[in-house]
Amino acid sequence: MKIAPLLASAACGLALVGGALACIEALTLDEMVGKTDACVRGTVTEVTTTRSTIDDTDWARIFTVVTVEGEDLYTGQPRTLEMAFMGGTHQGETELVSSMPSVADYRVGSKVIAFSAPIDSWGSNIDRCLFATYGGLYREVQTRKGAVVLGKGQDFAIENNLRIADLKVAIAKIQNTQKEGK
Repeated sequence: MKIAPLLASAACGLALVGGALACIEALTLDEMVGKTDACVRGTVTEVTTTRSTIDDTDWARIFTVVTVEGEDLYTGQPRTLEMAFMGGTHQGETELVSSMPSVADYRVGSKVIAFSAPIDSWGSNIDRCLFATYGGLYREVQTRKGAVVLGKGQDFAIENNLRIADLKVAIAKIQNTQKEGK
């Protein structure tokens, strides 16, 4: 029996199904700030998984829920947020979604920047999402020049590595511009 080809076929099929429900889009930082109501800079303190049925379907999906404790960069206030994304491992079953973040990005103890927004279509036990899935989660590292958020390249809200101080200034400018435009 050829197990390896069967496993590879199953993994490809699972990735295709997960990709059909991916929720990633190209966003500038301005667009990301405009579409979210929170941006928490902090430490991942808990990671859990749950099953929930997306509204208008009867297919229960696996969701990973990440808790980040830190500072909301939109308000400057301390904030703890639980936010979910599709995919993960729950009770021995794994569901892969092509746009889910790398496990290294949301490991307990990791320093991150996470953009989040309310969501009401992922069932009764999930009320916030990690916006744009892996496009909304950024790792923070310490350098000799201070704390830096690691950019992800073109079409991501944070394209290039950026000092946290500069990110805060950029977000404040965007918020001021958005307030003036209303």
